[in-house]
Amino acid sequence: MGGVELGTCSNIIRWIFILFNIPILLAGLATLGIGIWQLVVESALEEVLSEDYTSGGALFVASGILLIALSIIGVIGAFFKWRPVLLLYLAVVFLVIALEIASIAYVFAKADDIDEDQIEQDLIRALRRYYPSQDTANHDEDLNDVVDFIQDSLECCGVTNYTDWALYSPYTMQLGRLPASCCGRDEPAACPDIEAFNDDCREAFTEFVQDNLIIGGIIAIIFAVFEFSLLVMSFVLFMAINNALVLTSA
Repeated sequence: MGGVELGTCSNIIRWIFILFNIPILLAGLATLGIGIWQLVVESALEEVLSEDYTSGGALFVASGILLIALSIIGVIGAFFKWRPVLLLYLAVVFLVIALEIASIAYVFAKADDIDEDQIEQDLIRALRRYYPSQDTANHDEDLNDVVDFIQDSLECCGVTNYTDWALYSPYTMQLGRLPASCCGRDEPAACPDIEAFNDDCREAFTEFVQDNLIIGGIIAIIFAVFEFSLLVMSFVLFMAINNALVLTSA
């Protein structure tokens, strides 16, 4: 049907439809970027967490890729007036909406299912695996970086307090001191007990994981509302183009 001639009004609708896919493309790129960021966060959290408290980064990535594909399919279908391609566009629309709903449901369900006691046990295991860099046989730089990030960014020390390092960690047992991140400093700076953060990491990290999930869900809702409004309008434009093609070819 690529050779079908459309009327003036139908052509205006067709070009509006083509231009309308630009914000869909931008929304797809943004969703893809958020998904990649979420996957990076999830990968870091896996060093400490035994439970899957991730925020559905893979779903965001899938949604972003589908939105990008959606915009390209829409432009090609409208530009060349190909109804089969426009029909494919409609199918992708419903798939994107379904993925957005799944993402939102997933992250909020996870946010309500956080076990603080399990996180406490995960943090204790992390401290037991936290070795000084001098212990090359056991040192795990990725784990240490995550633990340091938790303490430094959340301004906390230990599981319940700084004394947990002496109880659980070979770092303090071997070096006789707290890691520098307990004072918000970089290694090999000293961190005297009296200067260590007072907040415990169990509660702070639980809130961090929960906030990360909620933020992911809120972002998904914002994008879902934005994308849904774009997709509904695109659907209306698609139907107008399709009806014009049917009437013209009849």
